[in-house]
Amino acid sequence: MSYRDLYLQDVGKILKLVDSDTPKGKVFGVPFDATSSYRTGSKLAPQAIRSAFNNIEIYSRLFDVDLEKEYIEDLGDLSTLYDAKSTSAQVSRLWKELLENEIPICMLGGEHSISYGSISAVPNDVGIIIFDAHLDLRDELGGSDFTHATFYRRLLDKLDRKRFIHLGSRAACEQEWRYAEDEHLNIIEMGNYKIDLIDRNLIFKEYEKFYVSVDMDVFDPAYAPGVANPEPDGISPKDFFNFLKNLSGKKIIGFDIVESCPPYDNGNTCVLAAKLMLELFSYCFSLK
Repeated sequence: MSYRDLYLQDVGKILKLVDSDTPKGKVFGVPFDATSSYRTGSKLAPQAIRSAFNNIEIYSRLFDVDLEKEYIEDLGDLSTLYDAKSTSAQVSRLWKELLENEIPICMLGGEHSISYGSISAVPNDVGIIIFDAHLDLRDELGGSDFTHATFYRRLLDKLDRKRFIHLGSRAACEQEWRYAEDEHLNIIEMGNYKIDLIDRNLIFKEYEKFYVSVDMDVFDPAYAPGVANPEPDGISPKDFFNFLKNLSGKKIIGFDIVESCPPYDNGNTCVLAAKLMLELFSYCFSLK
């Protein structure tokens, strides 16, 4: 029996099934928000994003891909524990199993601490792209060193920092900014976002495969009001989709979409999250 058979709850398919026995991509949810420090409720996001996805057009004009014709398997939601480290360990084990299929995987959160588990599982030849308003480089928060605000710091404790690029950052405590400067982290702050990142940053030249983590608070609250920690002066959806177009054939092996918070949403945030899932899968499927 596989790990996913033991720990995933069946919540049904998010896409229409097509005449195929072999999925082209897979998606699962992680309804976990135990370390949220402001607004709670991101554990409700996987189902809300599924609902939004079922009610938007899923043909990508951007990449000329019709997801109505592609089989993406919905594995359901991970059975989570209250403890963030234990939940992250479950996430990591599941990702290691799913990556063996060599098809793109989408993880719907939930808070950003779950990305520690998925990123820890990807191979060393994969670069990591993080979209986030916050640096998440605190050494501890509320007496814990493993939270949604410390997960990036914990990743850097164990992984090569040259693998990472952090985009859209604009909010952090002084300690985090000093740490980022002292460690020479590859961070593109919001004010520098429109620079041609692919030409400017070595990470895009050194890696052919990437994992993408999207914290929905990277978007300006005008576009994504329903997030756990909103922060003004964010990117627009057009910024993100232009970035995706400019990846120029780099392979995305998997991605996560985290920190949507339905109790504080007017519906727009989860629809945008669903649109991100649409375009990220479409980008993956458009590669020959």
